[in-house]
Amino acid sequence: MLNDSEWNTINNILLELYTIDDVSLLFQKVMRVFRMLIPYTQGYFVLLDERHKIKPENIYFVDMDDTVIKKYMEQYYDMDYLKYLYEFATDTTVYKDTEILEDTIRTQTEFYRKFLKPANIPYGCGILLVKEHRILAVMNLFRSESLGDFSEKDMYILNVLKRHLENMVFKAVQGERQQELSEECYAKAAETYELTKRETEILPLLCKGLSNNEICDTLSVSLSTVKKHVYNLYAKTAVSSRTQLVNLIYTTADF
Repeated sequence: MLNDSEWNTINNILLELYTIDDVSLLFQKVMRVFRMLIPYTQGYFVLLDERHKIKPENIYFVDMDDTVIKKYMEQYYDMDYLKYLYEFATDTTVYKDTEILEDTIRTQTEFYRKFLKPANIPYGCGILLVKEHRILAVMNLFRSESLGDFSEKDMYILNVLKRHLENMVFKAVQGERQQELSEECYAKAAETYELTKRETEILPLLCKGLSNNEICDTLSVSLSTVKKHVYNLYAKTAVSSRTQLVNLIYTTADF
């Protein structure tokens, strides 16, 4: 179904996308490069929370103005018939709007009449990304009447890419969560051990494996100053090595 040039394009896209570990940047890049494979009029990639609500800090909309985005998130998202899939989705799923509901029913829904038709984006498809039985994100593509419905080839491409996107998003989300937990651990340690402002700045750099010289360069302080604060950190936390310090910070934090 795909020629050699199209397979090469997909491989090159995947190689680039796998280097991105920031969720928002990943969403932007995915939506941009997908137009090389599947033409679309408007679209979005959004992260969902445990209640399947859109997380506003992790969204990327394409060619939708702020007013339309606001209306969709606050009003029409809850009417979107792709949500019919949520109850049954236990695995990453590729979908097409015209296969979720018969057109005679779909075109009579409030979502179609009040949102899709006025915006001239009557056709949609996408990927519902699921990992470990939890819905992580939705990538949704829309087409105008002139572009027509998404083809069998378009759906084939989405199926080729769905596992890759699932893994990329899951990895990026886990990375961000780990960063959040790390910051919580550092804040807790600063409070528990009554660290000074400078000690609080040095602690995460130590835990990330930076040498004393690298910490000097990062904070623009002298080596003797760094050594003094490292010594104070060890004394306050009753450890004698970086390994012990890292283990203490990450294993004794109580959240």
